[in-house]
Amino acid sequence: MSDVKVAPVADRAGMAAFLAAARRAQSVNPQWVEPVHDEIRALFDPRRTPFTRENAIQPFVAFRGGEPVGRIVATIDRAHLAKHKDDCGFFGFIDAIDDDAVFAALFQEAEQFLRAKGMKAARGPFSLTINHESGLLVDGYDQPHVVHTNHAPPHYARHIEALGYKKAMDLVAYVVRPQEAMTPERLARLSGDQTVREIEIQTLSLASFGRGFPRLLALFNDAWSDNIWATPVSDEEAKLIARLMLPVAKPKWMHIARYKGEDVAIAVQIPDVNEALAGLNGKLLPFGAAKLMWRIHVRGTKRTRVPMVGVARKWRGSKPALLASSSLFARAIEDARKAGVEQIEYSWMLETNHFALNALKRVGARLSRTFRIYERALSPA
Repeated sequence: MSDVKVAPVADRAGMAAFLAAARRAQSVNPQWVEPVHDEIRALFDPRRTPFTRENAIQPFVAFRGGEPVGRIVATIDRAHLAKHKDDCGFFGFIDAIDDDAVFAALFQEAEQFLRAKGMKAARGPFSLTINHESGLLVDGYDQPHVVHTNHAPPHYARHIEALGYKKAMDLVAYVVRPQEAMTPERLARLSGDQTVREIEIQTLSLASFGRGFPRLLALFNDAWSDNIWATPVSDEEAKLIARLMLPVAKPKWMHIARYKGEDVAIAVQIPDVNEALAGLNGKLLPFGAAKLMWRIHVRGTKRTRVPMVGVARKWRGSKPALLASSSLFARAIEDARKAGVEQIEYSWMLETNHFALNALKRVGARLSRTFRIYERALSPA
């Protein structure tokens, strides 16, 4: 009989154990940066997060000898089910020590929750949706843990696969060193195409952020609407994302490419907040918030991430779209170079998105990390 006990998170003590379980499991991973505790708490608070208010979500913690040794979250995403009609629930926030009994117990509880809600398959990890942190790190373990991406020790994948989960799709991260990459001017010269000179780049500002960010998300929703498992970011969720992002973001790093008066593509670059969070252990009080802001806005980070890129469906596959994407990638590189950034991570992208990957290769990016989405059928109760 297993000595592992799994309990649902139902109160503040349960959430404290949920946070502690990740810290215990990731103690073997020198690259992992502990996320902000209050951000995690907010994510599971229906009063603060629209997604949690509108969907069925249950976090679990595994205990051994009274100590938290693992965690998982089971999620029913109603927007996903309405669009894709695949009777598939999600798992996410998977963290556990290197122990097959702990992984088995966690997945048993999560799968039981999904099965009780009528789900016929489980897919993940998603924390909590495909629009949040997606995929399990399966390659690039020695690379930095960049903000809002997964980082996991190698034993995670081994235990998940031992439980019968198979690859459904890989997501990839590409990195580029700004000092070695292509500038917008060089792109225009190499292109030799008048079209690239007709691409107009519009940039957000602090004053225009409130108006411009919804426009970015609208184009993002359009660009991703046909991708595998895509669900749109709702208006309420967009407001939350904007509110959380603004204190640590740089609006001048957010761009929209236009061609003949129409929005064609977007790219958003953000500082690597994880680099600035190092050593804070997930705590912003009493002095963590001040240190975080100073590291981001005064000292600056040496790494950045481009988490949002996309081409409007109307323009997909066209020459203006390719040149607009390359121009946006080059503009992000120029912004980073001016700020003294040493590495940009573009993540994540579907491994099948050859259009975006080819545009990245045009500006000198290379594959850095790979994240895997797993799936398995759920047996009847």
